[in-house]
Amino acid sequence: MTRRQERRARVGRWALCVATGGAAAVMLGGWIGVLPVLLGLAIGHRAMIAPPGVAVLTYHSVSPDARWLPWSREITVHPDTLATHLAVLARIGATVIGTRDWVRRRAAGEAMPPRATILHFDDGYRDNHVHAAPLLRARGMIATVFASLDFVDPAGGVRRDGVDHGYMTWDELADLEAQGVEVEPHGVAHARVPVSDAVEGVLTADNWRRHAWLQWDATPGPKHDWYVRDRPGAVPLGTAIPRSGLALAACAWREGVRETPDVLSRRIEEDLAACQAAFAARLGRVPQLFCWPENVVGAEGRAIAARLGYRATTAGRGRNTADEPAEVISRIHVGDRAIGVRWQPAEALALWAQVRLMQGNHYWYLVLAPMNVARRIVFALRKDAFA
Repeated sequence: MTRRQERRARVGRWALCVATGGAAAVMLGGWIGVLPVLLGLAIGHRAMIAPPGVAVLTYHSVSPDARWLPWSREITVHPDTLATHLAVLARIGATVIGTRDWVRRRAAGEAMPPRATILHFDDGYRDNHVHAAPLLRARGMIATVFASLDFVDPAGGVRRDGVDHGYMTWDELADLEAQGVEVEPHGVAHARVPVSDAVEGVLTADNWRRHAWLQWDATPGPKHDWYVRDRPGAVPLGTAIPRSGLALAACAWREGVRETPDVLSRRIEEDLAACQAAFAARLGRVPQLFCWPENVVGAEGRAIAARLGYRATTAGRGRNTADEPAEVISRIHVGDRAIGVRWQPAEALALWAQVRLMQGNHYWYLVLAPMNVARRIVFALRKDAFA
């Protein structure tokens, strides 16, 4: 059962119990009508409290202004929001542990620290080094950064100029490791591929950045500076935008032919092996974990990762409970502006609700759901809003 399916089932049972108790109260009337209400709440309570899980919180960009990213509204949090989140974790007594240690404990069947929580930062953005790392260091908290090889900036050194757009260098990733942050791979190219001959639009000056995967797919090799161009270079404006899927999870459609599952498997294996070779050469060690781009993977991908020696990979859909596979990491995306506008009390409440929901307390969904609705409404009305 996925996290969403479990939530719907449990909240649905609770609502049915409460509604039944309320209906009985109306029929009985008087003080005795209180009894079925209390009974309904008691029975419903059992549905709302589930076996405990571990919250794995996933961030991406952390910046006061990430408009260089066309999808910044979806994936960027303000440094003030991250500071609020870390303060919430500290206040509730969460034990923030490293992903590697957590995976090891899970595989060995060891007990977890009180309110164990994991922090992930995807994509290897430079702002993680500029803004996130100091906040983590100040709290004494560990995190895991997942970087895509083709987006690592080939420039050398650790930059201290305060610029936060773009991607980290290998030296900056190594500097994070020296600070206690774990660094693991996020694939080679964070790629998408065409999956059919269906057309979903045309590349224009207004949308080509949001469809940057077309440029990435056409240009093997370094992609760290894709965003500085005024116009697309490899795939020109006016090109049809094909239906796409994740390169490590979907068979590609090339020149009217769909690749076979065997070809997909070879692509996956080459990608994961390339990550191992690059990490060994650049950081002096073989990676232990793998983060699937956009949190999507098929069964074959997991089998290949295990065969190559990766101890765990992402893209789970559960809550990281004791009965879930130790090699599967289930994560929740953490965003900004929990009610559509940035208000730190709301950011704190939303983060706490997400953590407690992952830990099995489904009452918190009754708090989180209306906040999500408010966020969608405000975002729909403010289409030009950036993080």
